[in-house]
Parts: sequence; C-alpha cells; structure tokens
Amino acid sequence: MAEPLVSLLDPEFEEDPVGALARLREISPLVRIGFPGGPPVWLITRDKEIKEVMSDPRFVAGISKVPGHQGPSIQEQLLSSLDLPDEMVDYSKSNLQVQDGADHARLRRLVTPAFSGRRIKALRPRIEETSARLIDALAQKGSGDLLRDYSTPLTAAVICELVGIDEADQPQIRAWMDEYTNADADFAKSVRGLFAYLKNLIERRRVEPRDDMISTLVQMMDEGGDRLSEAEIISTVAVLVNAGYHSTAHFIPNAVLTLLDNPDQLALLRARPQALPHAIEELMRIATPLPTTGPRYATEDLEIAGVTVCKGDALTGSLLSANNDPRLFPEPGRCDVDRVLKPGVSHLAFGTGPHRCFGASLANLEGEIALDHLMLQRDTLEIAVSHDKLRYRELIPGGARMFSAFPVRF
Repeated sequence: MAEPLVSLLDPEFEEDPVGALARLREISPLVRIGFPGGPPVWLITRDKEIKEVMSDPRFVAGISKVPGHQGPSIQEQLLSSLDLPDEMVDYSKSNLQVQDGADHARLRRLVTPAFSGRRIKALRPRIEETSARLIDALAQKGSGDLLRDYSTPLTAAVICELVGIDEADQPQIRAWMDEYTNADADFAKSVRGLFAYLKNLIERRRVEPRDDMISTLVQMMDEGGDRLSEAEIISTVAVLVNAGYHSTAHFIPNAVLTLLDNPDQLALLRARPQALPHAIEELMRIATPLPTTGPRYATEDLEIAGVTVCKGDALTGSLLSANNDPRLFPEPGRCDVDRVLKPGVSHLAFGTGPHRCFGASLANLEGEIALDHLMLQRDTLEIAVSHDKLRYRELIPGGARMFSAFPVRF
C-alpha cells in the first residue's frame, strides 16, 4: 500500500529540509509526494534506488515512451501554465533532458565533445582571468552581492564562451537567465527573447562559422549524417546555458557559506591549497543547489524496494536526501574536506545514469577556481548580513538552495 501523500510545502521542508527528508528516508525509499498543481510523484529518498531507477530503461524521461499513455508530462503541464506559444512548448520536447535511448545518445554524442577533458582544461586560464577581474572589481568597491557581482557573470561568461555566444551578447543572456528565477518577471517574454536570439545566432553562424559548439551543430544540421533540426539545436543550447549558468553560480555562495560556517575546514584548505580539488567533491555533496533529479516515468507496472509502481507513474530522486544518507556518508551533516569514501560511493550532485550531467568537470573547475580566489588567496571575505537575513528563492519544492542575494564585504 502506498504511503500517505506528503506535501513538500509543509513548513518542516522549508525550516529543515535535510531533517525532513531524513525522516522520509527512514520511512521508505519511495514516498508519495504532491507538487502544487500537478499529479502525485514518487520521491526516491535513497542512493541505491535512485541509481537503479535512473539507470533502468523501464523508466523514461519522455512520457511519450510510456505505452498507451495520453496527456502531458509534468514539464509540459508546467510550461502550459506559463502561457508560452506552441512553438516554445515544441522546443521543450526536443532537448536532452526528455530524450531516451538512441535519441538521447545521439544528442549527447554530438554535444559532449565541447565538454571533453582537453577542452575544459584549456578553459582554465580564461576562467582564472575572468574570476580575478571580477573579484578585484568587487574588492575595490569593498562590498557587493557575490551573486550579481561575481558568480553569475563568471558562470555566464564560461558557458557562453563554450557554446559560442558572443561576449557583447552575454549581458542580455544573463538578464534572461535571471528572469527565469524571478517570480515577478515575465517568464514567457524571456523565453521568447532567448529562443529568437538563438535562431538569429544560428543564421549568423551558418554565414560565418567559428570554432565553437553552435557552429559545429549548425554544420551538422546542414550536412548529412547525424542531422540536427533547428529545434534540437535551440532547445539543447538553451538547456546547456540555463544549467551551466544557474547551478554553478548558486553552488559558489553555498560553498562559501559552508566554509565560513566550518572555519576548521577552511583553515585546513588554506594550509594545504593543493587539497582543494579533492575538497570540491565534499562541498558539492553538501552545497549543491539542486535538490532533485528530473522526473522519470514507469513504462510498466513494477516493484522498487518492495513498493509497487504503476505504469505511467512519475518518480524523481532526492539528491539532497541521498547526499545526506548516513548509510553512505558517516556524519553527513559534518563538512570534512578530507573525507575519503568507500569504493563505489559518490555524491549525486550531478545525477546518475545516462542523463548524468556531462558538465560535471566544468562545474568542478569553476568551483575550484572560485573558492581558491575568494577564500584561499584572500582571507578577508565576510558575509555582510547575519545568517537569518539571507534569503533563498525556492524554485523547486524540497530543499533547493538558491540565494536571491548574497551580500558580502572585503
């Protein structure tokens, strides 16, 4: 029998999401939850079951792959509530996040070369230069907003350069991305603006190709072989920019706060800065701003950890719960930058399975450089307000930790 429906809007999830999820995790590896305006969803609370579901081809990201299913996916329901043109909704059906099997593998194969180890390593000097310039400007002012003045312009510059968006256009890209997370902004207008820009950029790169990802994808669209549609290019680039911008931009202040709250661990890193690349894994576990995986849909009736899941049911994995599971991470609430995990154990900040984030190495590099420049090479960064004055914006119920502002001073 299914557990009673749990609402992620209950006060306990806002006041103590880690504690609330720990309670659910001990009840069952799968808990039935409700989202505002949407159907019930199975929340997977434990690492083992998340990995099983996300790697099992019987669970799909695209609801159209569920035999006999009719009706929109959760994502389509959300988009339909935003009064987007049909063209915009159609784009959402073409991106990597909702593709499965051969279709997903094809898109991923075409995009991943831009995120190769060689390409990411080559970005280090540019990231370090951009980071140093932004921090110097912030330090000269003496105070500012770490999000507005440092982390968002840093991550925007990196992901835009990687995919091929001109530097002169990046302020507008940032404005659209910021509007995505602003409840008071016109989301539909921002989406239309971004997609119109990308259509124009495709035409520009068709006429004057460059050594960037968009030019490569346009060439594939125009030639034979693995042909790409314009909708696939637009939706894929939009997803990459959105993910590359927001996730790391919000990880940086989360990690800064974690280190300031754990001065002994910060002291260890300042004494041994060479340990920072290892420490990033622990900080990603604790400070990831993304609480859940994207939804998966069961293509048949089956059983997971003794719980019956019906065909068409939606499931989402709680990354926040799995990353704080004491079965895997002893004393999970403690930051330990020297933490050594057992073989086969890792955090789930970047997801798992075929849809695991292929930008993980880029996010790690950006995080490493940011924390080195902010916290290790300097020792004067302070939060300019008390902790209780820090405000989060919760885009996804269940523990998302995205600051609306992060005032600091040097």
